[in-house]
Amino acid sequence: MAAAAASTFAGAASSEAEIHYSGDVSIKLTSNERASLPLSNGASLVFENIDPGSTFWQDFDLLIQGSISGSARAAYGSRSIFLVNLPARENVSVGRFSSIAGNPNIGVLISNWSDGQFAPQGGRGARGFVGFRFNTGRGMQYGWARISTKTNPPINNIQDRIKDYAWGDPGDVILTGQTHSSQPAQANSVPGSLGLLAFGAQGLDAWRTQGPKNSD
Repeated sequence: MAAAAASTFAGAASSEAEIHYSGDVSIKLTSNERASLPLSNGASLVFENIDPGSTFWQDFDLLIQGSISGSARAAYGSRSIFLVNLPARENVSVGRFSSIAGNPNIGVLISNWSDGQFAPQGGRGARGFVGFRFNTGRGMQYGWARISTKTNPPINNIQDRIKDYAWGDPGDVILTGQTHSSQPAQANSVPGSLGLLAFGAQGLDAWRTQGPKNSD
């Protein structure tokens, strides 16, 4: 089962700041399935695929459980909590967050097969990152999960894939796709040294190390 497989790479909290990376888990969900992916201190990401048997009545949702608070990067102006499809190297902590702790708040990745930024509209499929944060009593922690969706013909049921995910310790800056603390914290959205300086002391240290180089 997906949930059982995911539980094998749970990591203990470290006394030093670090990024916890799952590795390639490649969990696939179809029909009515869910996967629980462990985070720090008993918290977990829960992905749910819901398929009542109709092409247009299918949902793919995300919750955070086992923490004091859990939320994710969400789109503006939505009555439901539709989550944003983030590009690579995006600073997870910057932007609007909405609670996805359940009862009743959940993060909607796909609603009714065609709605949401991860919806595989027209059979093209979708891929990207979802950004999340959680607090287990030790401070706010940020992370990302890399997911993709596609439609399986001829019945057009959705298949969701969680490829990998990562999260930082309290106070860490993490970019989507970042798997190690030693990776430079340079975001897509802010070019060059300004991008590093925007991350405060950690970015300033990185800027001093790199010198006045052009961004790639």
